[in-house]
Amino acid sequence: MDSSENKNPNKPGLCLSFPYPQDPEDQNLLNDLGAYYDQQFPTNEIKSTAPYIPLIVHPEFIEEVELYEFIYTAKENINEECFRRENQRADQQDRLYYRIVYDCFDISPYQEVKCQSEPYYVPKNIDDTTLVFESRFESGNLRRAIQMYDYEYDLVLRTDLNTKGNMQWYYFSISNTRKGQKYIFNIINMLKPNSLYNFGMKPCVYSEKNAHIHHIGWVRNGQDICYYQNTIKKSPGACYFTLTFSLTTDHDNDTVYLAHCYPYTYTDLCKYLDTIVSNPKKNHRIRRKSLCQTISGNTCDLLTITTFNGRVENLKYRKGIVLFARVHPGEPNSSWMMKGIIDYLIGPTLQAKILRDNFIFKIIPMLNPDGVICGNNRCGSAGVDLNRCWIDPSKKLHPTIYHAKAMVKQFAEENEIVLSCDFHGHSRKKNIFMYGCVGKTRNRERIFPKLLEKISDVFSFNDCVFGLQKAKESTARIVIYKELGIINSFTMEASFCGASIGKHADFHFNQEHLQQLGHDFCEALLDFCSPDQSKVKVIMEELEMLNPYEEEIQDENADEDETKRRKRSKKPIVKKRTQIKSKKDIQP
Repeated sequence: MDSSENKNPNKPGLCLSFPYPQDPEDQNLLNDLGAYYDQQFPTNEIKSTAPYIPLIVHPEFIEEVELYEFIYTAKENINEECFRRENQRADQQDRLYYRIVYDCFDISPYQEVKCQSEPYYVPKNIDDTTLVFESRFESGNLRRAIQMYDYEYDLVLRTDLNTKGNMQWYYFSISNTRKGQKYIFNIINMLKPNSLYNFGMKPCVYSEKNAHIHHIGWVRNGQDICYYQNTIKKSPGACYFTLTFSLTTDHDNDTVYLAHCYPYTYTDLCKYLDTIVSNPKKNHRIRRKSLCQTISGNTCDLLTITTFNGRVENLKYRKGIVLFARVHPGEPNSSWMMKGIIDYLIGPTLQAKILRDNFIFKIIPMLNPDGVICGNNRCGSAGVDLNRCWIDPSKKLHPTIYHAKAMVKQFAEENEIVLSCDFHGHSRKKNIFMYGCVGKTRNRERIFPKLLEKISDVFSFNDCVFGLQKAKESTARIVIYKELGIINSFTMEASFCGASIGKHADFHFNQEHLQQLGHDFCEALLDFCSPDQSKVKVIMEELEMLNPYEEEIQDENADEDETKRRKRSKKPIVKKRTQIKSKKDIQP
């Protein structure tokens, strides 16, 4: 990245080109508080790009994490309590405050000197216990906060830019807290009909004072968690959903961040890559270049990892592996897995050297920088899901996908690509698993996921889905499989919650688990492509017993006509031995 692009005249540090939503048509969102429950939620439209929007610094990343955090067990009657509370509020409208204490667009009525870089709400005095909300930082997306009682707040999330929906990801902060006080938060414009919050998932919470005093970073926290359909009309016959939870704060006057998952911002990525390329012990193993510029002018990075110690002509004999992450901004768990892979590949171990000596890794660690910066959940600046654009991406509207696809095609012409994987987060299932394709090779697509299960404590082969679902025919996985003939084209899915099997059952996943999955992924590649195919042979025999006939398994989003199982006749499997060097041939 050109250093000249990183200068911000208003603030030191990384300058982000920020697709700033002006939202002129919805400035009066919910201003008519008497009709509060009848209002639609806003659509944000990009009217201009402002390159020098000052962004509030987000929490410092702390390596030390609590390895085992229990999944939440809800009270049996929590749903009934929520419905009863909703009815009580509806019957006692005159007792509700309906007091707007935060809005990410409107000018604050609480400031004597109007300044959008200052907090929206200004406490009157030291006895004012009103929380001060903020989300005008990178990846933040709180639209509005409405105080309903002294310690209860209704929260409205901003929609993805240029869309009317996609509310799932959230990231905001609260300050002016009181020690031991219980606060209730109701995020009232969620869209999905169900959530892992009903199956034990807790919000991610970061306390600045706990970080400073106890060196504690992001943790899972919250009680009285419930996700349910509310009475706010989205459209005729459809309502929004509410995520409600309570949080008891540990300190007076603390700043606490709350998020759907452990954040990983574009700035985090840039700083991480800057550190690598400036490290003389690592930078000879990696090349960093710009794949393209996004709609808003941010750089989409392309990494190449291999052994760069010979003639360029020798590289064409190495096999290729293509990896993507973060096409969906609200899935930061994919970035943590990718970080684990990159750390492993540029590391000093013999196993990493074997992989670098025999493969060329093309990695795009963040396919949607604009969406990540803005706090989108699903889409990019153009308001479309970029993982549904791979068949015919637009150079203007979907530049990162357009150039990523062109890169993969060119790479496939120069080298044999043996595996492609796109990393994601999953909002409905527990565990970490893969989507794969199916074809005439019968069971070959299942070998790598099965090998990964043997290595990883957090990966579940039984949750894997193999098929060419019509609803996903324009995703990276299926397009790369169909157009380039790459048999091992996968999507890796990591639950936002945690595991339901193995030694991690009933515990949340955290950054450490996700990065370890990245390490395990690389270890599985060694076994998958080793000249000693004994492990692969054992896996293949096991798959033959489990799946004597090829059948296409559909996921819950597949069309009804796709759910029929297809039995194919058995065909002999031709095994190809790769030319990978053995560990004995490599000197550390």
